[in-house]
Amino acid sequence: MPEQDDIIRSKSRLDPVPMLLLLLGLGMQLLHFSSAPPGINGDAARLGLHALDLIEAKIWPFYIYHQAGPQPLIVYLQALAFALFGFTPTALRGVTAFGGALAVPAAYLAGKELFHQEGSVVARRSGLVAAVGMALDPFFNLYCRYGIEGALLPAVELLAVMFLWRGLRRGRHLDFVLAGVLVGLSQYVYIVARWFPVALAVACGLALVANRQLLARWRGLALATLSAALVALPQWLLFLRVPYTFVARTQNSDQPFVLSLPRAGSVLVSKLAHQVTMLGFRWDNGYNPFSGRPLLTPILFLGLPLALAAGLARRRAGRLACLALAALMLLPDLLIVEGEWPSATRVFPAAPFVFLAAGLGCALLWSWLEERPRVPSAVAHLLPVAVLLAGIESQWHFATQVRPRIDGSKGLEWQASLVEVAEAHYIAAHVDSALLLPSSEYQRAPLAFLLADAFPHRAGGYPVPLDPGDVVTVVSPAEPERPTTDGIPAGYIEGEWTLLKNGKAYLLPPLPGSVEPMGPQEPLPATNGALAAHVFPARWRGEQPEMSGESASFSNGLDLAGHHVGDLVAGEPLTVTLYWRPRTRIEEDVQVFLQLLDREDQARLGVHDWPTHGAYRIRAWEPGEIVPLSYRLPIPADLAPGPYRLICGIVDLESQARIPLASGEEYATVATGKIALPASQAVPGQSISASFGAEVDLTGYTLSPRASGLEVGLFWKASAVPRTDYTVFVHLVDAADRLAAQIDAQPLDGAYPTSIWSPGETVVDVHLIPAPPGQYRVYVGLYRWDTLERLPVMLSGEPVPEGRLFLGSTKIP
Repeated sequence: MPEQDDIIRSKSRLDPVPMLLLLLGLGMQLLHFSSAPPGINGDAARLGLHALDLIEAKIWPFYIYHQAGPQPLIVYLQALAFALFGFTPTALRGVTAFGGALAVPAAYLAGKELFHQEGSVVARRSGLVAAVGMALDPFFNLYCRYGIEGALLPAVELLAVMFLWRGLRRGRHLDFVLAGVLVGLSQYVYIVARWFPVALAVACGLALVANRQLLARWRGLALATLSAALVALPQWLLFLRVPYTFVARTQNSDQPFVLSLPRAGSVLVSKLAHQVTMLGFRWDNGYNPFSGRPLLTPILFLGLPLALAAGLARRRAGRLACLALAALMLLPDLLIVEGEWPSATRVFPAAPFVFLAAGLGCALLWSWLEERPRVPSAVAHLLPVAVLLAGIESQWHFATQVRPRIDGSKGLEWQASLVEVAEAHYIAAHVDSALLLPSSEYQRAPLAFLLADAFPHRAGGYPVPLDPGDVVTVVSPAEPERPTTDGIPAGYIEGEWTLLKNGKAYLLPPLPGSVEPMGPQEPLPATNGALAAHVFPARWRGEQPEMSGESASFSNGLDLAGHHVGDLVAGEPLTVTLYWRPRTRIEEDVQVFLQLLDREDQARLGVHDWPTHGAYRIRAWEPGEIVPLSYRLPIPADLAPGPYRLICGIVDLESQARIPLASGEEYATVATGKIALPASQAVPGQSISASFGAEVDLTGYTLSPRASGLEVGLFWKASAVPRTDYTVFVHLVDAADRLAAQIDAQPLDGAYPTSIWSPGETVVDVHLIPAPPGQYRVYVGLYRWDTLERLPVMLSGEPVPEGRLFLGSTKIP
């Protein structure tokens, strides 16, 4: 390899096997497509919403938010499927199901080229065994039916390997170009594919070492490299322009690298042992639950050590390349700590090469048995029969043992989005009515996608497109706070609705008490019998909400038109609604952040939000429309009393840099508030009635000598809202009328400044004035720090000179 008769070949007969294998792959995908557990995957639904935006809003995707990377290939393919067949789960999942079916003949073709040095019989058998094994593997079938991006990778990888090795065999530049294009295209499929060019380069290097004649194809290899680089160039330009996008997936994950752990060696050994166990003994993964079956059937697992032994015994190019690809593509899972068992999403890109290696071992054993004169030929042919029967048994085990357990599993109604499916079916049957469902429910990706066919248009719901007295149908989930498919909180806010009317979904602001039931509630069951929701007719009683606050304009063309903020109370959630209005079409995706800052501008709590979880992303908003986004901030019960400031801003999705206001600030202040002091049970040692200006009264005080000085307790009471933050001064004057000690500080050392005091509120303010032993007269007053102007003091209706009040004399021992 290469051989002269390979470079100049006569035309051969068309091989029917790839077409037969494609039909087998399609048949198995169709079987699982129609019989596997019902429902819709949340990740797939989010991809479908990106495709919806491509079709409806002409938003061309590149960097995908929930992927945290630029892997948009599946979105374009799904958009094409939606354009042809509508926004249906069948079209959503059909793209990856077809990709899985295509991987079956691709395995045969890759094996036939990769193992060409073994002879055409062994090469074809290797590919055939691998292809049949993949087609009959329940895990492979299930993974491909979900509609998630990683399912496309095996077909792309296998076709890339097929064209590359065919180029090495034939020397045709077109094969190398196609191989390079597919390698470059793999970078837009799934993040694990970033490792594929490296693994393929190592595999090629080993092949070149094993067969020096392949060096004659260096021009073709260079052409393949150039083609891959050109196709992947837009992605790398993004990485260079915005480095965060290269590491976003790992930075948004809590899964550490093995090498960063204290006992990395032992962890590596444990993970490697679990990988071996996963290949042939047992594997627990979420995409094939309750099965416990390994990736390979026993007969295929037997082929792995045979292939490894053959590769070590006789280092042929194809053998070494296949084993290297299988091992290297398992490396990402080996180096990342996620759980006890290998991750299905990281194993799947390695699966085709594992099947190819197993197919090689089985094919070599098959041929070896045929060559043994004492072994009947029928015995050798039992091996492919065993491969076929083992695959059929796996399918039977899934159908009779696994599937019933999945159907009866607790929580399936939310794990498989059966609640959303039931709600969508009801809504689809009543599209002529005005329907209300909680906005948190619509923002669940599965339901937003399932409703896209009947309600493809979305809009902000301000002003509310309903009049008091309008009749609506309410779909109220039985468990609005149930877990979401992506693990984020549901974000349910009582009284916040999405209105479905005339083919459009309107996102309304929270309007508690806006729905008046008019009839009994009708239960809506999910397909597994669990209660999904209640449905009832109602009369709309909501008023048009009023926006408050000043508007703020951000430099990307987005305005904060107003807001509505609830009361800030410790231990109670704070509901905040932000009314956004784009001045123009927003060109780049952004996230919204909302933070509660304390008096030192430290964020005590907040949210960092992908608006509407992608159900109606900002880039799809129409210029001039007002879209309310609401949040419920959990205020801790132990949040310290004091002033707080609520701020909001927007963050560029790709760079994670804050987008400033047009005026240059990083964020807009939405509102100010306070956590009030708890009522004090303290009683003053002396009562007094003194007024400081027209805003603050002193109702009592306590003078407590200490070894280190004098502790003064002041009982202030606000008679009005103070105009500014006043500073307290306490003077100790000795017998010679000299100022012996003093302290100047805001009440409670600034933790509770006067500007946040409410009329009638009492504040107990304690100060310790360090002073040496002696007899002192004590004075107190208030002043403005910026002007040093003291507030006038009135005692019993008479003005007090110098704006300082005499409290009495005391002795410090």
